[in-house]
Amino acid sequence: MNFYTLDYITKTQSTDLIIRSAVIIVLLAIVILTSFKFMKDRMKTRLRDISIGIVVLTFILLGIQVEHYTQNNRDFSQSHVLLKFIESVATDYNVSPYNVLVNSTTLKDGIIVRYNGEDYTVHLNSDNNSYTLERTHIINHNVYVDGEK
Repeated sequence: MNFYTLDYITKTQSTDLIIRSAVIIVLLAIVILTSFKFMKDRMKTRLRDISIGIVVLTFILLGIQVEHYTQNNRDFSQSHVLLKFIESVATDYNVSPYNVLVNSTTLKDGIIVRYNGEDYTVHLNSDNNSYTLERTHIINHNVYVDGEK
């Protein structure tokens, strides 16, 4: 079972977005360079075909980027709520927020919280403003923190 720390949740929110943005910028630079080369030497249709292929690939990647952006935006707002939840658990049970582990990167009913070596199931009310913790036991005791095996 995977558990995540406060540091992991805050650091991994935008890594994928940065990588995809860099790839799109590189592809756009290639399109611009091949377009200038094509304009300079109009007789070579190979450059035109390459440019068209790269433009199509760039538009596909932009569509994927927009979809991932909306998903990341939802996940970011959810993970922000999860950060507040972790801080609340730490305050309520007098532990450091860095010692509280959760098994999800978004706050939802039924996630498992681990602190002081014990596991608890989270029960949220309908508007996610309050919670109760119920002692629970996990079946698979192979626990991986921050996805590391």
